[in-house]
Amino acid sequence: MPARRTLNLSNSYKVFPLLLALTLSAKSVKASDPQPSLRDEVLTTWTTEQGLPQNFITSLAQTSDGFVWVGTMNGLVRFDGLHFRGFGQDGPPELQGFIGGLVRDGGDGLWIVTASSFFHYEHHRFVPILFEGRPHYRIDAIARSKDGELWVCFEGRLERTQAGRLVPARLPDGVHRVSDLAIGNDGSLWIADGENIFRMRKDSVVAKYNLRDSRFLYSDRFGDLWAGDGHRLFHFDGNGFTRVNKPGLGNFVSVMVDSHHRLWMASGGLHGLTRKSGDEVETLTQANGLASNDVRTILEDHNGDFWLGTIAGLQRLHQGIFTSYSVTNRVAGQHTQTVSIFEQRDGSIWTGTLEGGVVRWWEGHSHRFDKAQGLSPGQVRGFFEHGAAPAIAIADYGIFEKRGSRFAKMTRIPHGYVSTPVVDGVGSVWFRIEHVGIFRFRNGEVAEFGTKDGLSGKPVSWLGLDPRGDLWVGDAAGMERWNGSRFERGFSTDGPVLCAAWPRDGLAICTFNGLLLRSETNGRQRLLTQKEGLPGNTVLDVMSDDAENLWIVTASAIARIVHEQWKAYAEGRSSRIDPEVFTEADGLKSRYVLPLNGVTAIRAHDGRMWFATIKGPAVIDPHLMATQPAQAVLDSIVVDDQHNLSGDLIIGPGRHRITFAYTAPATVAPEQTHFRYRLVGWDRDWVDAGTSREVSYTGLRPAHYAFQVMATNREGGSSGQPAQVEIQIRPFFWQTKWFLIVVICAAIGIIVEVTRRFTRRRAERLSMRFQERVAERERIAHEIHDTVIQDLIGATLQLELIGFEIADQPGKSKASLATLAGRMRETIARSRNMVSNLHSTAVTQYSLVEVLRHSEAEFRSGPLPVFDLVSQGEPREVQPLIRDEVYRICREALANAFRHAHAEYVTVEVRFLPDMLEVEIADDGNGMTEDLLQHGRTGHFGLRGMHAHAQRIGATLVIESEPEQGTNVILRVKTSSSSLWRRNGRGRFRGNDADAS
Repeated sequence: MPARRTLNLSNSYKVFPLLLALTLSAKSVKASDPQPSLRDEVLTTWTTEQGLPQNFITSLAQTSDGFVWVGTMNGLVRFDGLHFRGFGQDGPPELQGFIGGLVRDGGDGLWIVTASSFFHYEHHRFVPILFEGRPHYRIDAIARSKDGELWVCFEGRLERTQAGRLVPARLPDGVHRVSDLAIGNDGSLWIADGENIFRMRKDSVVAKYNLRDSRFLYSDRFGDLWAGDGHRLFHFDGNGFTRVNKPGLGNFVSVMVDSHHRLWMASGGLHGLTRKSGDEVETLTQANGLASNDVRTILEDHNGDFWLGTIAGLQRLHQGIFTSYSVTNRVAGQHTQTVSIFEQRDGSIWTGTLEGGVVRWWEGHSHRFDKAQGLSPGQVRGFFEHGAAPAIAIADYGIFEKRGSRFAKMTRIPHGYVSTPVVDGVGSVWFRIEHVGIFRFRNGEVAEFGTKDGLSGKPVSWLGLDPRGDLWVGDAAGMERWNGSRFERGFSTDGPVLCAAWPRDGLAICTFNGLLLRSETNGRQRLLTQKEGLPGNTVLDVMSDDAENLWIVTASAIARIVHEQWKAYAEGRSSRIDPEVFTEADGLKSRYVLPLNGVTAIRAHDGRMWFATIKGPAVIDPHLMATQPAQAVLDSIVVDDQHNLSGDLIIGPGRHRITFAYTAPATVAPEQTHFRYRLVGWDRDWVDAGTSREVSYTGLRPAHYAFQVMATNREGGSSGQPAQVEIQIRPFFWQTKWFLIVVICAAIGIIVEVTRRFTRRRAERLSMRFQERVAERERIAHEIHDTVIQDLIGATLQLELIGFEIADQPGKSKASLATLAGRMRETIARSRNMVSNLHSTAVTQYSLVEVLRHSEAEFRSGPLPVFDLVSQGEPREVQPLIRDEVYRICREALANAFRHAHAEYVTVEVRFLPDMLEVEIADDGNGMTEDLLQHGRTGHFGLRGMHAHAQRIGATLVIESEPEQGTNVILRVKTSSSSLWRRNGRGRFRGNDADAS
């Protein structure tokens, strides 16, 4: 890569601006078309109103990614074609002051010189270059070699960069004060000190040239070396420096040689800018659109555009994909707006103006024909092929043909506004006269056509030919075709037809309400309007190119709709389009076409598209429209108003608002660059962002994400590689995996423990029920064994005795039978009591107090005794086994009080203590003797049974009684969870509390 323009800083920090000339291939243009003049190129201006930090431009550079970097007196900015990005939030403070120079490095970075510092920008970071540990020093000159090595002179010392740091280099003897540096294509280092120019190789001086006052050096891309003192320009011819004769300006601050070998000079004063090509010198000044005649620096970018740094703003000279031509030799007072256009058979282009005659364009040069050549000063409404020069239709003046060196009006043409003449496939000339009708000129005869020939009679708005050369007429209701003998209806519309085109597989009709598209594939017809993406509803002209793309002219724009888009819309496969809209940035001097029912757009035989704009003709070659695909660039990441560089980022825990800012370097039509993005890990698919360059996310959960964004330029070109940045949102400790694992394990442990306890409790309940049944069976077995079986055994023995006595002692046997019958009745009574006891234990829906209250009815046989039942404490349910055993003990005590004690009062007091149940039964009956308390009544098991039941549930039973003093029975049993375990022959049983009621 060739060396770049070097930087010179004087003691007062005045800069010879840095000129970066990039290796470019010349734009492909038609061989017969010369490069447009400076005045024909589009000049665009940006100032502080568009975002520049300061209008005084000190330096310019373009990095390999396509961004243009602008240094000003008040800071550094990066330009993507639409927005200026400053670095106040993510750059060192020195970048907010004077920027002395910008030099692109060997990769995709940039070297930046400030008033007292030196930085290297790479991978979105600004790294200060230290000198002997010092961050601040003043640089006098800087130059970069083609291999990326940078040479720097400061504080009387020469240094060069190596791996991003400065290392010493040898400064030649005799150098007074270095004013500028340059590096030739052969690697030679050139040094200027104001008196001499030194040439060095490998730290040795190989030549010294005396060139007094030359403080400026420049090495162009072709290997030539230039030197100057601000008034004289010298060129190195291999042996020495020779003065350049008439370079363009008498005084200058910088020069540049572009990719076409043209010499550019910036005056830095009052003379503007010059460009010299061969012996021709062009000048551009404030009168031609320069922001200021004081131009300081020039840059040719990757697209071949030229950026101008002035003291009044940043400007760009842009040829664009369109080449526009200006009408010259304008006559004062005439309206020279272009209103119609035509291509002659020889390839020349003819344009008609509003009042200034016609202009023939050939090989980039123009020739005007007007009143002096016999043309009337009216509105030119069309052309048609007619000999050496086309015939010209001029408003109400008629049709003119060229006779010799002058134009003359054709005879037999009816009077009126003659418009849009066309020649059909058989050579007939058709034209219309507004508000009159349609006429045909053939073999010197003029014929008029009307409703008798198949026309609708509605006002005719357009005449044109289809690809086969057939004539079509457009009116307020549709289109009609001439079949050779008459007109026949072809297509119907809702308004006047302004123009029509027949691309492959379809038809496009211009109307005031939009573009009517018809697909020949399925015969479907749809109207495309501004609502569906059309740049304006009034479509004045339409034509197709070799690729069947539609080029349209609306009232406010010139645009292209690619074939796939308009066909998909016509067939109903899509609901909108995204056209390419062309503006002044594309080389148009104007995007407006006068809506005067003329032919304003044509497709030339070489495939180029010509448009008659109000400021002159503009031409574009669709085959040369390919541009560099757009590449998205991540600009910054803002987390909760905290600005971060666009690199991988780790974010702390919490809910955040994360904003991604992105862009794409596009100096042509940047407003039509479209983006799509996705956040991998959050978005399921790509999101179409349109032209928006920012997206925000809120409420992202802790995770690892990758943000990707892709850009597509106006022509649909994309690099296919998304720009990507990875972010990680850290979780709170309770959002981490280990915490989740702990919680899951704890939950599992709790579930297991709850399940275990529930299962154990259920098992205990089932076991208790089983033990209740076992205990009940044992009780029944004991009672049957102690009562029924004993009674039956005694009855059996007595029956055997009676059998012996019947024969010998009949009288005695009769008495024995009576005794046996009495004992059997007692057995039946005891059996009934047992059955009653069994029934009572089955009544589970009643509490202990209710069961005891019901017992009164069971034993009462008269008005006495008086029964009183009292409950103390909060009643609660008692474990079923305990309740049944307590009931049996109390029932036996009540039975004794009611049946045997002959008491007048019987009281029952039930006390519900915190962990104990206490029941006291008292009567004022006969009482019992000590012997009776110890052994019970003969043949009865009541007292023994009561003690057995109490022992079964671990209760304490106290029976207090004296003869004639009544009886007091006190039963105490624990009901807490610590109820005792007891053994009973077959195992261990546990008594549990029931839940509180």
